[in-house]
Amino acid sequence: MPKKVIDPKEVEEFLLLNPDFLSSNAHILNSLEIVHETGGAVSLIQKQVEILRKNYESTSGNLVQLLEIASTNEGIFDKTRKLILDLIVCKNLTEIVFVTEETFIKDFQSDSCKILFFKDNTNLPKGRVVDAKEAHKVIGSKYNASDIFCGPLNDKESSFIFDKKAKIVDCVLVPIKNSDCPGVLALGSKSEDTYSKENDSLFLGFIAEALSKLIERNNF
Repeated sequence: MPKKVIDPKEVEEFLLLNPDFLSSNAHILNSLEIVHETGGAVSLIQKQVEILRKNYESTSGNLVQLLEIASTNEGIFDKTRKLILDLIVCKNLTEIVFVTEETFIKDFQSDSCKILFFKDNTNLPKGRVVDAKEAHKVIGSKYNASDIFCGPLNDKESSFIFDKKAKIVDCVLVPIKNSDCPGVLALGSKSEDTYSKENDSLFLGFIAEALSKLIERNNF
């Protein structure tokens, strides 16, 4: 009498309808074999152990990554809080500019930091006001008054924003949205791919908003 050929779908449906079948018939597990990636055969139990191990390694790796991100964000938050508190007690625009630039270099480890303004104002420190038309001509492809830019700079752009001797090749340009003193907060790095819009834009946007309010308060 020929053996009945069992449809794999029927087996699948049976196991799904009877999830405790294998646990009630544990002796079957050792007899089941699955082709391994190497070409050999392993038991179902071995395969389950392998899957569990991979899941554990993946979960552990994700947990470590999450902890590292949390630690980094906590450090950034502490530095940002300190900067804001220092800016609140500044007495004029010159202090605001210098405290911000010094903090980013000292605490945030930026190779260079520069705040530039596009509208002349007697309350602004010397050397921080640039011609708006010239700025648009030189860095117009990078600077956007409504969005943060992260990326490389050519020599002309770098010299215009920072200093030629600084040798900045990568930067973040954060718009300072203030009708009386519109400007840009520029952070520079001597290394490529230092800044990421995904990682750096949130706290930098917050600092730029605070700067805008403080500039407005001190612009008298």
